[in-house]
Amino acid sequence: MRTYPDSASRAITDYFNTPAWHLPHESDLLAAIMRELMEDGQPATSKAVVARVIEKLEFEGDEKRLQSYRALLTQLLGNDSPV
Repeated sequence: MRTYPDSASRAITDYFNTPAWHLPHESDLLAAIMRELMEDGQPATSKAVVARVIEKLEFEGDEKRLQSYRALLTQLLGNDSPV
């Protein structure tokens, strides 16, 4: 079995424990938003989903997650250019 120096193993562990590694993909964000809407008793219409994504953008502080919400909004609106 190959052993790695402590610094290399620590770097690998740190990489996989970073928040960016665990960020949900746009499809996961969309599923979570749809679930929230249904739990709130709201219809999961396109308008409601877009409004919820915009609401998430207004309150999110994490830059990586903001990028994910922006990408989701771009996909929902059918734009090829970044939001």
